[in-house]
Amino acid sequence: MSTCPHCGAAVPEDSVYCGNCGAAKNSTASVSNSQSRVATTDSTAFPNPSSSGDLQLRLEKAMKRAELLSYAAVGLGVALLAVIIGISLL
Repeated sequence: MSTCPHCGAAVPEDSVYCGNCGAAKNSTASVSNSQSRVATTDSTAFPNPSSSGDLQLRLEKAMKRAELLSYAAVGLGVALLAVIIGISLL
C-alpha cells in the first residue's frame, strides 16, 4: 500500500487513482488538509463526489435496487412458467 499524495489515504499499489479523493496517484499537488478535495483545475483526477460517505450511500442504494430488480425478474419468470404450464395442461 502507498499513500495518496493529495489526501494521504491508503491506496493499493496497482491502483492508478485514489479511492478516497479520486486524485491520480502520481499527482504532485501539495495539500495542507488531508480532507480537502481535488481542485477542479487538476486534470489528472476524476470528478470528486461531495464526500466518500455520499459515494458509499449511493453505492448501497444501487446495490439494493439491483437486488430488488433481480427478485422481480425471478418472480416474473416463475409466474410466466406457471402460466405456460397451466396452458399446456388444458
